[in-house]
Amino acid sequence: MPAHSGRARAGGFTLVEVLVVVVIIAIMTTIAMLKVTTPGYDRQLDGEGERFTDVITAATEQAQLEGRDYGVWFGPNRYQVLVYTPATQHWDELPDDRLYEEHGLPDGVVPALEMEGKAVPIDVAKVDAERVPQLMLFSSGDASPYKLSFAREGTDTKWLVEGQPDGTMAVTPSGPAP
Repeated sequence: MPAHSGRARAGGFTLVEVLVVVVIIAIMTTIAMLKVTTPGYDRQLDGEGERFTDVITAATEQAQLEGRDYGVWFGPNRYQVLVYTPATQHWDELPDDRLYEEHGLPDGVVPALEMEGKAVPIDVAKVDAERVPQLMLFSSGDASPYKLSFAREGTDTKWLVEGQPDGTMAVTPSGPAP
């Protein structure tokens, strides 16, 4: 009989082998989840939409607190919040307020505004002219009813907000246009 020193190895995996397999599975799962997104979802478009609703909410509250009318001017690839100054009868920028300063949209993101069921033209020629807002936010808390969408050029992906006369908003995150 041959002499064996020590115990014979039992069948199975060691703890280190099991941990290596678990780590490999976790890495592969993470990579797969990062690559898979919901069809039609556009993170940048949703970010712009969320920023817009935050700006409108803040401007509506500011208009009520100050008892002044605010408005939103839209250009072809940007928008800006303005305040009406009765003494000069002009719409003015709000100095030193980063939230309300002119905000440029990312390349490929296009705004479309609709009021009373009709498209409101966003005219390139009027970009440098005196800015008169298309969307009104009144000191009473009321607002112009509107539909605003931010769309990704070349796709049917859009982000939509519907503003009600009482100043509330209904938001539809990005996805294929209905």
